[in-house]
Amino acid sequence: MKKTVEILTARGYTEKQAKILGESLSKIDASLKNGLDKWLEDVSIEKDFSIHGITLSEIKKKFNMTYIAALLSMDWVIREPDRAVKSINNGIK
Repeated sequence: MKKTVEILTARGYTEKQAKILGESLSKIDASLKNGLDKWLEDVSIEKDFSIHGITLSEIKKKFNMTYIAALLSMDWVIREPDRAVKSINNGIK
Protein backbone atom coordinates (compact mmCIF):
# COMPACT_ATOMS: atom_id res chain seq x y z
CA MET A 1 0.00 0.00 0.00
CA LYS A 2 2.89 2.37 0.73
CA LYS A 3 4.05 2.29 -2.90
CA THR A 4 0.49 2.93 -4.12
CA VAL A 5 0.23 5.97 -1.83
CA GLU A 6 3.57 7.27 -3.13
CA ILE A 7 2.44 6.89 -6.75
CA LEU A 8 -0.92 8.54 -6.11
CA THR A 9 0.76 11.43 -4.31
CA ALA A 10 3.19 11.85 -7.20
CA ARG A 11 0.18 11.99 -9.55
CA GLY A 12 -1.39 14.90 -7.72
CA TYR A 13 -3.50 13.38 -4.98
CA THR A 14 -3.08 14.90 -1.52
CA GLU A 15 -1.46 12.71 1.11
CA LYS A 16 -4.85 12.22 2.78
CA GLN A 17 -6.60 11.32 -0.50
CA ALA A 18 -3.76 8.97 -1.45
CA LYS A 19 -3.96 7.15 1.89
CA ILE A 20 -7.74 6.71 1.64
CA LEU A 21 -7.50 5.52 -1.97
CA GLY A 22 -4.53 3.30 -1.14
CA GLU A 23 -6.53 1.60 1.61
CA SER A 24 -9.49 1.01 -0.71
CA LEU A 25 -7.29 -0.16 -3.57
CA SER A 26 -5.45 -2.62 -1.31
CA LYS A 27 -8.77 -4.46 -0.86
CA ILE A 28 -9.79 -4.47 -4.53
CA ASP A 29 -11.03 -7.74 -6.00
CA ALA A 30 -8.27 -9.94 -7.41
CA SER A 31 -9.85 -9.89 -10.87
CA LEU A 32 -9.22 -6.12 -11.06
CA LYS A 33 -5.72 -6.17 -9.58
CA ASN A 34 -3.92 -6.51 -12.92
CA GLY A 35 -5.63 -3.41 -14.28
CA LEU A 36 -4.69 -1.49 -11.15
CA ASP A 37 -1.09 -2.65 -11.30
CA LYS A 38 -0.76 -1.68 -14.97
CA TRP A 39 -2.20 1.78 -14.25
CA LEU A 40 0.15 2.24 -11.30
CA GLU A 41 3.09 1.39 -13.59
CA ASP A 42 1.92 3.71 -16.38
CA VAL A 43 -0.98 6.14 -16.06
CA SER A 44 -1.72 5.80 -19.78
CA ILE A 45 -2.62 2.10 -19.43
CA GLU A 46 -6.29 1.72 -18.59
CA LYS A 47 -7.55 -1.84 -18.91
CA ASP A 48 -11.25 -2.23 -19.48
CA PHE A 49 -13.38 -4.79 -17.67
CA SER A 50 -16.93 -6.01 -18.16
CA ILE A 51 -18.82 -7.31 -15.15
CA HIS A 52 -22.56 -8.02 -15.02
CA GLY A 53 -22.98 -6.25 -18.36
CA ILE A 54 -21.30 -3.04 -17.22
CA THR A 55 -17.91 -1.96 -18.51
CA LEU A 56 -15.36 0.14 -16.72
CA SER A 57 -15.09 2.47 -19.71
CA GLU A 58 -18.89 2.94 -19.67
CA ILE A 59 -18.84 3.96 -15.99
CA LYS A 60 -15.88 6.24 -16.55
CA LYS A 61 -17.55 8.04 -19.44
CA LYS A 62 -21.11 8.11 -18.08
CA PHE A 63 -20.12 9.58 -14.71
CA ASN A 64 -17.00 11.48 -15.78
CA MET A 65 -14.87 9.41 -13.39
CA THR A 66 -11.16 8.88 -13.19
CA TYR A 67 -9.85 5.41 -13.98
CA ILE A 68 -9.31 4.72 -10.27
CA ALA A 69 -12.85 5.82 -9.34
CA ALA A 70 -14.30 3.64 -12.08
CA LEU A 71 -12.11 0.73 -10.97
CA LEU A 72 -13.46 1.07 -7.43
CA SER A 73 -16.98 1.21 -8.86
CA MET A 74 -16.33 -2.06 -10.70
CA ASP A 75 -15.12 -3.52 -7.40
CA TRP A 76 -18.49 -2.50 -5.92
CA VAL A 77 -20.26 -4.25 -8.82
CA ILE A 78 -18.36 -7.43 -7.95
CA ARG A 79 -19.08 -7.17 -4.22
CA GLU A 80 -22.72 -6.04 -4.36
CA PRO A 81 -23.92 -6.75 -7.90
CA ASP A 82 -27.65 -6.23 -7.41
CA ARG A 83 -27.33 -2.94 -5.58
CA ALA A 84 -24.44 -1.60 -7.67
CA VAL A 85 -25.90 -2.45 -11.08
CA LYS A 86 -29.24 -0.92 -10.11
CA SER A 87 -27.54 2.26 -8.90
CA ILE A 88 -25.34 2.54 -11.98
CA ASN A 89 -28.26 1.99 -14.33
CA ASN A 90 -30.25 4.64 -12.45
CA GLY A 91 -27.39 7.12 -12.53
CA ILE A 92 -25.72 6.63 -9.12
CA LYS A 93 -27.36 9.02 -6.72
